[in-house]
Amino acid sequence: KRNDDGFLIQKHDIEAYAEKKARQEEITGQITTLTTERKQLLEKMSGYEQVKKETFMRTYDNINENFKEIFATLTEGEGTLVLDNPENPFEGGLTIKAQVRDKTKQKLSAMSGGEKSLTALAFVFAIQKYLPAPFYALDEVDASLDGINVDRLTEMIQRQAKNTQFIVVTHKQNMIKSADRTIGVTQKEKGKTLVTGIKN
Repeated sequence: KRNDDGFLIQKHDIEAYAEKKARQEEITGQITTLTTERKQLLEKMSGYEQVKKETFMRTYDNINENFKEIFATLTEGEGTLVLDNPENPFEGGLTIKAQVRDKTKQKLSAMSGGEKSLTALAFVFAIQKYLPAPFYALDEVDASLDGINVDRLTEMIQRQAKNTQFIVVTHKQNMIKSADRTIGVTQKEKGKTLVTGIKN
């Protein structure tokens, strides 16, 4: 059989052509399907990123409000959490800016030991108030605090303890007196400790 141009066309050529054409249509269909699926996937990913950002910002806003309130209670000052990149929070960090009582506003790194402790505790309590854990273990967090600040911290723990349990290691008398349960640990001999119950 000859085509319009006079070329001789064999039967097996027609079958090969039909196979190639069918394969081309199959591949074209697959490309169209993959292109559509890719577009849908990118749209979903964009949606997830938006949901992730909204969830993060909602959490940040709540914890920041808690931090401001708790920091003011613990220090009689002002403190806030500041995002380095508010437009894209996942590409920046978070800075704590605080002003303890009459002092100038400063970063955590410039504070005294006691101020750092109170600021860090305010941050922990702010998170705990938003999303409480079953219990918290605090190891001598009051070591660098004076009497007044120990009392403030004690009152804060008592308020927060309504929703969770606190295990506090301390040497401060005021903190010990405020506990519901007290366990005394003393070192009688070198390398040997004695654990005793103490009535409050």
